[in-house]
Amino acid sequence: MPEPLQRVSLTDMAVDALIQLIEERGLRENDALPSTADLAAELDVSRAVIREAIAELAGQGLLERRQGRETVITLPGARQLEHLLRLRFAIQGRDLDDIQAYREVAEVGAARLAARNATAADIEALEKRLAALRSVESDDELHEADIAFHREVARAGGNDMVLLTLDGITPILKQLRVAAWHGWKRSGKGIEPIVEAHAVVLERIRLRDEAGAAAAMLEHLQQAREGLDVEATRVATRRTGRR
Repeated sequence: MPEPLQRVSLTDMAVDALIQLIEERGLRENDALPSTADLAAELDVSRAVIREAIAELAGQGLLERRQGRETVITLPGARQLEHLLRLRFAIQGRDLDDIQAYREVAEVGAARLAARNATAADIEALEKRLAALRSVESDDELHEADIAFHREVARAGGNDMVLLTLDGITPILKQLRVAAWHGWKRSGKGIEPIVEAHAVVLERIRLRDEAGAAAAMLEHLQQAREGLDVEATRVATRRTGRR
């Protein structure tokens, strides 16, 4: 059977047309769109429809109305993605196993890219992040140092999409880190194996060993999965005991 037809509003069509216009004209960040009147004439819709389409794209971080009512192209970043993901997880709930699986895909790939593309300056930055991780004195410092190290790996890989998505999901990943760390400590383990796992990742990157860096990152992330499993068992046991 054919798929059911979907009703598309004029505003939705105008949004798609504006995005196509930006693509076709090769507009970049801070470039101005044509005036509302010119866009309305070109797309054969009312100015009200154009204003609604611009407002929708502005809400998505793609356009901005500036002084003088000029509309310019903006570059959506991690903050817009973060808001989207936070809202999605707030509505659907957080599945830490799914988030961990995403992390394993993204960060293992990031480590491989870092081993391929890292410069001497990138290696030096990673060394500083590792030193900061070795010197933490509290759980909060641990999580912040861990986030900084992993972000530096992603940055060293030189892929903006990887860095964008990791930055966007960082607040969610921090919640995962907290749960994993609690489980890790409850299993009687300390920070030393975690720090050393980061050191192995750095060493593989330094040696430009792509496969080794990916394997070292995956092994490190298995520590997080182990902690999550312990924490999940604890939570499930508590829930069972309350029944």
